[in-house]
Amino acid sequence: MALMTWPYRCASYGVVSSMIVAALVSLCMSTENEIVKKIFIGSLAALIGITSLIAFHISSLRCSESHTLRTLLLSYRWHQGEKIATPFLMAKMEQMWRHPRKAQEELLQKLVRRDAKTEYGRHHRLGEIHSLEDLVKKHPLTSFDHYQKYIERLADGEEGVIVGEKPVRFGVTSGTTGVGKRMPYVDLFYKMDALFRKVNRLAVYQGSSRPSPVQKRCFLYTHPRPIHTNSGHILAPYAFIKDRNSPLLVEQSSPPPAFLICDEPVSRYVHILFALADRNLGHLSAMFAPQLYRSLHAVETNWEMMLLDLSTGQISAKIPLAPELRRSIESYMRRDMDRVAELRKEFEKGFEGIIKRIWPHLVSLEAIDNLGYNKVLRETYAKGLTVNGIKFGCTEAGCIGINLWIKEDSPRYVLAPRMCIYEFIPEEMCLEDNPKTLLIDEIEADKNYELVLTTTTGLYRYRYGDVIRIEGFHDKCPVYRMKYRIGELLNVSTEKVNSYVVTAVVTDTVKGWTGCQPIDWTCAECTLYDPTTADLYYVLFVELDVEDGDMSLTEEQRLQFDENLQKCHDLYKGYRVARTISPARVHVVRPGTFNELRDYTVSRTTASVNQFKTPRKLKTKEQMEWMMERVTEVE
Repeated sequence: MALMTWPYRCASYGVVSSMIVAALVSLCMSTENEIVKKIFIGSLAALIGITSLIAFHISSLRCSESHTLRTLLLSYRWHQGEKIATPFLMAKMEQMWRHPRKAQEELLQKLVRRDAKTEYGRHHRLGEIHSLEDLVKKHPLTSFDHYQKYIERLADGEEGVIVGEKPVRFGVTSGTTGVGKRMPYVDLFYKMDALFRKVNRLAVYQGSSRPSPVQKRCFLYTHPRPIHTNSGHILAPYAFIKDRNSPLLVEQSSPPPAFLICDEPVSRYVHILFALADRNLGHLSAMFAPQLYRSLHAVETNWEMMLLDLSTGQISAKIPLAPELRRSIESYMRRDMDRVAELRKEFEKGFEGIIKRIWPHLVSLEAIDNLGYNKVLRETYAKGLTVNGIKFGCTEAGCIGINLWIKEDSPRYVLAPRMCIYEFIPEEMCLEDNPKTLLIDEIEADKNYELVLTTTTGLYRYRYGDVIRIEGFHDKCPVYRMKYRIGELLNVSTEKVNSYVVTAVVTDTVKGWTGCQPIDWTCAECTLYDPTTADLYYVLFVELDVEDGDMSLTEEQRLQFDENLQKCHDLYKGYRVARTISPARVHVVRPGTFNELRDYTVSRTTASVNQFKTPRKLKTKEQMEWMMERVTEVE
């Protein structure tokens, strides 16, 4: 049975089919056959010969053994097609990056032609906009409130309201403090988003070796619980797999029914279980790095139960699954005692660098990281590997930034010129109601700007709220790093401390606490808890991984956060010296608090597990009180 691998089967088929081809060619060459018969035999020989070549090629590749013949051939066709198309796709992208202003003008013409005859287009005279300069002069800067009633009418089934295409479905933002923003996803959005997601994949392959076309991938996905608009359209987050026949699922180590699981701990367990069964796994990814970390931590916690499942071919009764879904998923499981023994041997050695030990042929890890988890992964489970953060995107616009430099620790992105029209507000003008904006060829390196987007989803000159730093240019297209979101500025006086500064300060501070590692954190302004207080200060909530289990902090340790923050922010230091702002207060919360915060937020808002990001600044008194209830000790 050990010989009956896919490479062995394909090689056997190749040998047999080659012999058949030889016989057919000999028959075709015979003078006794009529010309029509020779054409038929020759065509058959050519067809079988092509399949023979494909079989021999697959036999030379590393292959996941959980493939069926159907998924094997579909995966091979998809990835080989993508590989052949790579030079043409990259040439198309390089043309955009060399001439970003031209790409922006072309996109604008497409958008205004599409939307000019809608109610919104007539009201805002989109038909009179013929250039980027016209857009800046004739259309106001906007926020979501500007579009909300139009989109509600569109979601109720009214046509010709704001977008000149029929919606395919509606995306919804995370809405971590309430109801998320709805975005109409139309064909143009999907067409352009698909293009840039392909470029994302190629960016990974450029930075590392390409997985074989028949190696499987594991995508740690939790299915959002979709709801429907009044018009019957699906309302779900950006990351949403609707079609169980999606090409994405052909390459996945998990079976299609696993992508219907809506409970995050359960989906995490099932996806990782199938990934563990595949020694030849080629790629492991999640939307965000915390999901990747939690999944690997679940292996460390539950590996004995997982090995039992792999040895029995059944999922533990401790994992809550609907009976029909359980039966459907278990029908894909195969007992493999050799793999179980191999995994047990590695797990018993410990979990440092476990990824490379249990998946020796893994080519890449991928997750978007805005919390510092990639560094934690590289120091623990992913030791010796790079965790790639390859794209920058949002529900409103899709994929707008591509990381071509995936081996760098701090991700930077080149803009996708045909995904959106970009404008840039200089950082010093971000708080103005009607600031001046600059176009894609008017900005400078080493300066910070607020992003303004005109999108394929019908938003014009939309103030997205992200502040980015221009690091330079790829060809002539801006390359940037994310700095902070305007809504996450900590500001009790006029100091405006952004979340990226606080991230660095939290990391440095906890590093100085012996035997501690930060798991997650969030901040708040004291006025959120007590609006009448005369004492102004920040509140830091931090969850720790402590070696000895003692989570108590000394007064000196608590003050280190405030001292480090002063070192990193001159204006904050000035206010502290002048006693305008009091020392920050640090609270350690009980283990599991931030997992609970995720579940708490998802259950009360439109956020999904796949798109949830820990808020770096609490925005409601309810959130603040909820966190205070989980503090292990009071300062």
